[in-house]
Amino acid sequence: MISDELKSHIEQLFHKKKYEELIKVTDKFIKYNERPPGLASLIGTCKIQKKNRTKEDILSAVGYFEEAYLKGKNTIHGISGISNLIIVSLLNVYTHKEYLPFILKAEKYYLESENYYEKSPEFLRAGKELFTYQLNEEKIKDISNKILETEQSSIVTRSSCLFINNYFYNWSQKEHYDQAKKNSKYFSVLNVKALNKINYKESAKIHIGFVSRDFRDNHSITFFIKNTIKYIDKNRFRIFLFSFAKQNKNDQSQNELRELADEFVDIESLNNQEVVNLIQEKKIYILFDIMGFTLTNRVEIFNSRISPVQISWLAYCNTLGFETIDYLIADKNVILPDEEKYYSEKIIKLPDIWNSHSGFDFETKYIEAPSIKNKHFTFGSFNNFLKISEPVIKAWSKILQQVPNSKLILKSSSRKRNIERIIFKFKKYGVENKVKVFNRLDFPNYKEHLDLYRSIDLALDTFPYNGVTTTFEALWMNVPVLVLKGFNFNSRCGESIIQNSKIDYLISSDIDDYIKKAVFLAQDKDKLKSIKKELSEKISFSPLFNNKKFVKNFEQSMLDIIDRDKL
Repeated sequence: MISDELKSHIEQLFHKKKYEELIKVTDKFIKYNERPPGLASLIGTCKIQKKNRTKEDILSAVGYFEEAYLKGKNTIHGISGISNLIIVSLLNVYTHKEYLPFILKAEKYYLESENYYEKSPEFLRAGKELFTYQLNEEKIKDISNKILETEQSSIVTRSSCLFINNYFYNWSQKEHYDQAKKNSKYFSVLNVKALNKINYKESAKIHIGFVSRDFRDNHSITFFIKNTIKYIDKNRFRIFLFSFAKQNKNDQSQNELRELADEFVDIESLNNQEVVNLIQEKKIYILFDIMGFTLTNRVEIFNSRISPVQISWLAYCNTLGFETIDYLIADKNVILPDEEKYYSEKIIKLPDIWNSHSGFDFETKYIEAPSIKNKHFTFGSFNNFLKISEPVIKAWSKILQQVPNSKLILKSSSRKRNIERIIFKFKKYGVENKVKVFNRLDFPNYKEHLDLYRSIDLALDTFPYNGVTTTFEALWMNVPVLVLKGFNFNSRCGESIIQNSKIDYLISSDIDDYIKKAVFLAQDKDKLKSIKKELSEKISFSPLFNNKKFVKNFEQSMLDIIDRDKL
């Protein structure tokens, strides 16, 4: 038994953040068999929180969290133990394979205890992260549904479940809309200055603000935003970029955006209320959310009426459910007229496409299909592995089976990857030997990433969550992309991109058509060559990369809104 005096001493050390001293005290006075699960969890936390912690400290902490679970099964300490075991292991497994056995143990422990802990938000949140890493589609769906039914879940956790639903076919757009509307009620409303107290007319130009965390590190958002703000009419509009990204003077892409904007405002260190105050001080008339549920703790600012016009664009291709976001920028290809009722925002449909890529600093040109020299046909996809859903795995496996001497190159666009798991998914169809998976770290700079497209004969889009940046990149690199028709904005992105490339043959009506076309293009070299030549001649002039034309349409949509609002 641990004396009350020793318990009190341990509590005081923890509250004073004397973590190393607490660890020494427990090691000296408390034996393993006397250590209760709560204390094991506390020691693990101290190992993580201590200054100058080492890799050994983290591994040791994971061991303590496992002990807490095993000693405290079916108690509150068991929840803490298994949840911390999962989160700490996941944070480290991407760089240190020593944590993989703990991931496998955590999966076993989770499954054996979920009936007891299934109403715990902490437990469910950790489970969702675990099975996302494991690319276990059915468990992700199951846990997400439970979280959305649990009133105590945080807005970050709830919103991440809405976001992850976009990867699967287990829901309709109406269901997503209903859940998004419900979810919006959990967000705080911040203190705002009444709009009639702000004199927007005293500014000679219309102030437009864009808010994002992704103005950094050659993030895909930078390629879609930079030429938009470069070509926008600066005599009429004043452009503000509000950045939640960490300021980095060595980041070339961030520095380029700093030069292009009238004002680049670093807001990473500000809390949400301070951000709202600052935006209102800048008298932003039209405010763009370029985050959505990709940054839930910050998108909260849009749940308040900060600016007269608030618009969702680019980062999240679905409804957020916020009554205070007025518009969602889309196009006629991604949201059909009778579907607009399932988006809480009014839909702005740009004439061609909802975005435009800035291209790269080299010309797009015809490149001979690598299969001509290689004597084997290479399919490829550089999308986040979570987008490679079970229907995608099944379709790609059938394609590989039907095309002799073929292979598939995969490269995740996310740092969070599980290479072993994605290969395992192909194993049940007997095609794992045809799949080559690259680590993102294998291509440390953007040029090497783009050069990998030269190895691919035909890119295969994912569904229902389509690639966007990867499709633009592939087309610029003269690689055709086969896409599938979808049922909402998110699942029709590929269709819209290809329609704007004017090569409709690459749009498949259903999965059978998708498989048939992939096999045909692998076998008919003349048809593939014809498509590649057409791409090389037209793609850089298409709406996909015609930034000046896009900006004219974009500007006009803003002016139409302002005219309606009678600024």
